[in-house]
Amino acid sequence: MATSTRTGAAARPTDETVGLGAQAFGALGIFALFAGLLGVYWDVGYHATLGRESFWIPPHLPIYAGTALFFYASLGGLLLTRRRAGSFRAALSTRAGQGFAVAILGSMVQVSAAPLDDLWHRLYGLDVTVWSPPHLMGLSGALVGTYGLACALGAGLRRGNRRKLPTVAETNVVLLFAAALALSTFALGRLDFRLEARDALFYPLLAGPLAAVPLVGAARLVRRFGAATAVALVYTVFRLLAMQIFVGMDAFENPAPPILLLAPALAVDLTLLMTKGRGVLPAALLFGPALVFSEWGFRSFLAVPKWEPLEVVASLAVVTVATAAGALAGDRLQAMMRSEK
Repeated sequence: MATSTRTGAAARPTDETVGLGAQAFGALGIFALFAGLLGVYWDVGYHATLGRESFWIPPHLPIYAGTALFFYASLGGLLLTRRRAGSFRAALSTRAGQGFAVAILGSMVQVSAAPLDDLWHRLYGLDVTVWSPPHLMGLSGALVGTYGLACALGAGLRRGNRRKLPTVAETNVVLLFAAALALSTFALGRLDFRLEARDALFYPLLAGPLAAVPLVGAARLVRRFGAATAVALVYTVFRLLAMQIFVGMDAFENPAPPILLLAPALAVDLTLLMTKGRGVLPAALLFGPALVFSEWGFRSFLAVPKWEPLEVVASLAVVTVATAAGALAGDRLQAMMRSEK
């Protein structure tokens, strides 16, 4: 049951007001996110095989329909929080209200990138990389919105939850961090799409920190063993599904599989378990080596240029430091999301 403290005639609710109604709006937003993400990968394959004849190409429909649905789901969550709080001012004093507001802002940034992207194409033609200003603006807006929604729904988490099965709030937060992970890795551009582009230094140096933020953030926010591994597993399944788009469209000669994040995610979960949640720094320092060695081992079985042992050793130190910084940033992110005072 929600609790509140009265100041005058108005009731100011605590963050425990995040109930099933808000979580249902959150689930709708999560569906919209993954639908839009599938559209994004479809868009890459479409550009690679058919080009871009207009703004209204088929892949853009799930992208912007998903963006619109995410906006309305976040707005519905904010309105529900406002109704329970009694006013917008009271709603925005809670983590749930703040999170829904940030999610709305993120989707508005994403929508604003659409006309700029169309203008960019008219001026400069077809992009050869994800790293164009409108694309980065859209990705940034989507990430802001995703973390905002995670903040809103994470306000329903309970410290020290002893249930064997995950709660609705925990499940939604894990799915949102998996979506954030997919968005972060998509920002790698050709390093995400083309296997031969994944070298032993530049690739893990970028992929490690980008992946560490949502994985460590999820593990620390949910505080249940296996949270980071669950995020990595959802990402892996989704990314394998997205990879079939590239295969079906024959978009690339060697479409890249998902980044092998199950090993570093499990390392994070095990370290936090053994240190009772206090070993953030050891988990951060283990993330980079686990990523590099798992990718190195996987490549040894594939008919692609292999990473030489000297390359791996030479890159390990700088990758470990960069990835640890990303992991600590993920821990800081979850601390900002927590409703506990």
